[in-house]
Amino acid sequence: APEEPMMGTEEPDPEGAAIASLEPGTLQVLLPGEDVKFSSPADVGSSYEAFQYRTLLGVSASLGLPYHLVTGDVRQANYSSLRAELVEFRRRVQQLQHGVIAHQLCRPVWARWLETARLAGRLDLPDPAAARMVQWIPPRWDWVDPLKDIQAQVLAMEAGITSRRKVVEATGYDVEEVDRENATDTARAEALGLRYRTSPGETQGARATPSRRPEPGAGGTDDGDDETAEDIEQE
Repeated sequence: APEEPMMGTEEPDPEGAAIASLEPGTLQVLLPGEDVKFSSPADVGSSYEAFQYRTLLGVSASLGLPYHLVTGDVRQANYSSLRAELVEFRRRVQQLQHGVIAHQLCRPVWARWLETARLAGRLDLPDPAAARMVQWIPPRWDWVDPLKDIQAQVLAMEAGITSRRKVVEATGYDVEEVDRENATDTARAEALGLRYRTSPGETQGARATPSRRPEPGAGGTDDGDDETAEDIEQE
């Protein structure tokens, strides 16, 4: 149908208002006093960032993930807040690691592999049930300040609060494998005549801190210095 010059191609609404379509390249004929007004929503200004921040906070909370891991925004974070978020997040991840991945996936796969290897004659197991008893060690967690965490672990071991096995397993390694590596390193260092500040297994004590020779005139010397002084006087 030909376009009506005043009303356009659309029919008027029930109240009689004209409805004209406006498309790219359209030359719309308007009545005297009419004008075309385009939509120009008001700018939200500086309030949009706060709105976006709160929205992303809600999304992060619903996912059970820290805000800075979802967005990568650490401008409003500090050491204490980051650590508090990571502690709660890692607790949730550990539940999935041990309750879902290790219990529902790794254990059935290990049991099936063990049974298949035994039936195929590749493994001679006198007690297959005992061979199923394994310990699953997940990957370690890296902390923001590893020095303080290691010092806290050393103090916990010395106080008997935890065992060295637990501390080593928290790093993602097997304590027996670490002990074998330490023994091998110690034997190799002794064979090569190497001396380090500490030996594997030493944390505190006299051997962990290098001895310092007294300063001249400090009011005391060791036996070697006394003998040297006497030899000089005799000469």
